[in-house]
Formats: sequence, C-alpha cells, structure tokens
Amino acid sequence: MNDSIWIRPPENLDLATDRVDIWRVRMSSTTPSEESLSADERQRASRFHFDIDRDRYIVAHASLRDILARYLQCEPSELKFSTNEYGKPLLTRSNDSAKRPSGVSRSGKPATKVATTTNIEFNLSHSGDFVMIALARGRNVGVDIELIREDVELENLAFRNFSQTETQELMTLPVEQRPLGFFNCWTRKEAYIKAQGLGLSLPLGSFDVSLGEPAALLATRPGVSESLRWSLHSLNVESNYAAALAVEGNDFGIRHWDW
Repeated sequence: MNDSIWIRPPENLDLATDRVDIWRVRMSSTTPSEESLSADERQRASRFHFDIDRDRYIVAHASLRDILARYLQCEPSELKFSTNEYGKPLLTRSNDSAKRPSGVSRSGKPATKVATTTNIEFNLSHSGDFVMIALARGRNVGVDIELIREDVELENLAFRNFSQTETQELMTLPVEQRPLGFFNCWTRKEAYIKAQGLGLSLPLGSFDVSLGEPAALLATRPGVSESLRWSLHSLNVESNYAAALAVEGNDFGIRHWDW
C-alpha cells in the first residue's frame, strides 16, 4: 500500500469543479461525539445493539459533517440533509441560525450561512476501521470500502450479484487471488451504483467492472455509451481493504486527505 498519497489537508479548503476530494478517516483514532449530529441521527445511533456499531455510525456521520463544514465555512451542526427517491443522501441547506448574531458562528468566528441548495455532491462508506468520504462539485460521486475477508462464500455471492462476465473472470483466477478479485469487483460495483443514485433500481448485472488493475467500468447495458461518462478508481487504504471511487466524467484530479 502506498500510504504517502494520504496527506493532511490545509487549513483552508476549496473544491474546484475539476477536483475530487477523497477523505480517509481512521475510526480507532477518532473519538465518537454526537455533538454535531441531528436529532434523527442520534436516534439512529441509539438503535444499534452493540456499542462498536453505534460508535462507528457516530464517527462516520460526525466526520462527514465536520468535513463538509470546512468547505462550506459553517458549523457542522448547521448542515441539513435529505434523500432522493432512491434513498441517496443529499446536502440541502443549513438549519435556522436566526438565534445567533448575524455573521457569527458558534465558535465566535465569522460564519457563512449555507445556501438553500449546494452543488457539492458527496458519498460515504465505512467498513472495519475506516470511513471513506468522497466529495465533488457539480458531478456525481460514489465510494465504497470493504474489509477483505476470507470467511465469505465468494462464488455464491458472485453468482447472485455479479454479471456473467464478472463471475466467469472471478472463477478463472487462482484460488488465492479470488478474495481480492471479489472485493475489487464488489466495491467498484457499489461505488458506481451509489454514484448513479438509483439504488436497487439499477440491476447489478446491467454493467461490468474490472476485477484487477486498473479499475474500469468495462460495459453498460442497454446504453453502451454510458460507460464513457464515468471513471472508476482504486483507492489504496490498507493492504487488507478494497476500496473504489466512481466519478462522473474524466476531466478531474483526485486529492487524498487524511482526517
């Protein structure tokens, strides 16, 4: 794994239309705090039976708020989210800040109220000890991360969830290479589906991705030209993880930030 690509961000962050920012958050080094979460998020966190799952949810969603707030120059708790008809989270507007003096944030610093709508697109995924958060301006993004495990029924899951082309390629791999090939395929398909924002209405067998390097969207059906609109990228997180980023378009650079 090339850990040198993950660097600390500058104090002031912007997000140009030709940049995609991907953030890596290590849960074991982040203290769970519900302070910035909404009432709905806190209620969801309370429903987890195990503390470790509750803490992971809190870290993931609090980190997302903290990161978005840095770009939008507001307080994390001011951010408000909605979902589209397929359940994809969207950033809509800030909460009412009328109780505070105009232009002043809770921290006492000048505050810029978030607009009713923003063109920042984001996506979040977490597995094991990591949260991955992707952000772009004016283009759709999707991210997925999975801890590579040996105790899953790779072949059965592939036959149920992969396209025929992907399944055939997986079965041609040497046995010892199949876990990595499987999770590469899984994360790339998930990232693409999440970027599309169509949920389960996009059939898993309607497109093909690569199992090896480089990451690629190889074919889409029935619209064969759809694959040209998207880019797939592998993310080097840690050696026992597979992660992928799907981005609308090709004319952009990727910045890797360590939270």
